[in-house]
Amino acid sequence: MINLTRLLTRPAIPGWIGNWLQDNIANPRSRLLILGLVFTVAASGLTLLDSLDSSITGQIAERQRQLARIEHVGDGALWQRRRTETDLARGQAEGQLWDAQTDGLAQADFQTWIVDQATRSGIGQIDIRTSVGQATNNDLKLRQLSAQVSGRFDGVALPKLMQAIAGHNRLVLVNRLDIHTVPAPRFEMWLATYLRSARAV
Repeated sequence: MINLTRLLTRPAIPGWIGNWLQDNIANPRSRLLILGLVFTVAASGLTLLDSLDSSITGQIAERQRQLARIEHVGDGALWQRRRTETDLARGQAEGQLWDAQTDGLAQADFQTWIVDQATRSGIGQIDIRTSVGQATNNDLKLRQLSAQVSGRFDGVALPKLMQAIAGHNRLVLVNRLDIHTVPAPRFEMWLATYLRSARAV
């Protein structure tokens, strides 16, 4: 039979630990306390291992979800559906562009539309100057068709004109609006739209 006292008092164990064990190992209550301490340490170790395992399992699950999302994004059907949606949106946007066979016709149509809307809104005589800019750097060769509009300011008629511009089925932007009160109430408005070239129509 192995002598426990000799094993505990070998030089490999510090003297104070050996003395403490020698004094307390024989006491049944001390043995229970030591066993409880060992059990607590073991339970803590198992809890730590379980926590690490849960963390690793969670990371693996998250990476699997990311991989599934990447595979879904790479699916050809998804890109085809998005291409179809983009083409539809592009077609709708192109349908809002102003078009005409020549710059002169486009300017005349734009000017006529502005005069009609101003008249319907209750604004009297207006002055209009239109211009067509150079082609922008895009596949459709869009150009900006601009109009500088000025006339008598009317607090009821001008908001109606603004509503008519906003509700038009073609793209019309109000780049600037100035209202002057002296020497007489007047407004100046800078409008813009985009003109497709005759080849793109």
